[in-house]
Amino acid sequence: MPEVLNLIHMPDGRVINETNMDPAIERVTGFVRYFVGADLGQANDFSSAVVLKDQQLPIHDGTRVVLGPRERTVVFADKFRGVSYVDVVDYLIRLRNAPPFGGKSELIIDGTSIGRVVSDMMFEQSVDHTAVQMTGGQEWRRSGRYVNASKTLMIENLAVLFASGDLKFAHNLPLRSEIEEDLASFTTQTTAAGNQIITQSRNASGHGDTGIALIVAAFASQYLVPQNIRVSTLKGWF
Repeated sequence: MPEVLNLIHMPDGRVINETNMDPAIERVTGFVRYFVGADLGQANDFSSAVVLKDQQLPIHDGTRVVLGPRERTVVFADKFRGVSYVDVVDYLIRLRNAPPFGGKSELIIDGTSIGRVVSDMMFEQSVDHTAVQMTGGQEWRRSGRYVNASKTLMIENLAVLFASGDLKFAHNLPLRSEIEEDLASFTTQTTAAGNQIITQSRNASGHGDTGIALIVAAFASQYLVPQNIRVSTLKGWF
């Protein structure tokens, strides 16, 4: 039977197994991190925030210490409207820093349209974040403090993560049904030239804001992995 490890959770999101100073035991570094995705709406439209937990922990497989499976879970969702952009920025800062997200979270916003305004406000306050601008095509690239990413690529990425079981909803997640309704409003069409395009219908709950918040968070978890957390396997101490 696999042994139960004593795991040490570091403030920056790294998770390391205790080796009791035994040089024969691998010290394996995993992680727990969070991606806070946000879609910003006009004053009378909803804004939404979704948090995706991304973890890969050290485990003992019965023979040695190894990294366990990577698990991504939607653990939080919220939506609101009728607040100023100043209040939106304050909300996102507080959410990102709230336990257990604080110190190990990445803030990712839809930087299209109104998102540019909010991104500018956060930039002026030195709030670390990534603004994703949805584009056509099939690629993504960084452009200064923005990331330009294909909307088709981002939606297909989310679909693959759900289909493979690599991404799941937490049990009893608030707004789960609304997120699923938002995601169902996106459809794929093929043009006469053979190109795939994404279209979106307006659903009963709005313009798909919770779905878009999850789309940008999932994209970041797959393509914009934080550089301060790296998995590793070392023999030695801790």
